[in-house]
Amino acid sequence: MIYPDHYQQEIGNYAVDHLYFDTVKGDNQSELLLVIPNNKFNPAMIRDRVEEIQESEVKSISGTYERRTEEIIDEAKIRRIEIKSRLGLSLTTDELDAIDPSKNNSVFKMSKILADRIDELKTDESKIIQK
Repeated sequence: MIYPDHYQQEIGNYAVDHLYFDTVKGDNQSELLLVIPNNKFNPAMIRDRVEEIQESEVKSISGTYERRTEEIIDEAKIRRIEIKSRLGLSLTTDELDAIDPSKNNSVFKMSKILADRIDELKTDESKIIQK
């Protein structure tokens, strides 16, 4: 990846999130998508190989190049439930909820892609502004 001159000081330091992705442009260059809040953006950041795109485009790129995956957030609890189940013991409501990804106290969660994190950043930013 080729970075523009003075990239870190003039652009990179203002990013609150990012996404590297590979396109099929034929130039063997990865692309880097940076999320820079409007109040930190400076038009001088736009230069060779740097362009501004809108939030909807960012979310579209994120949806194309990233995948959400299921993650286990409490493996020990899953193991205890598994052992209990194999022993033929009945599971409590809390244990059944723990293995149901749709429940709030589930030991499973879906990973977040950049599109999800942008929405979270906007929520965090609005909380800061409202204080």
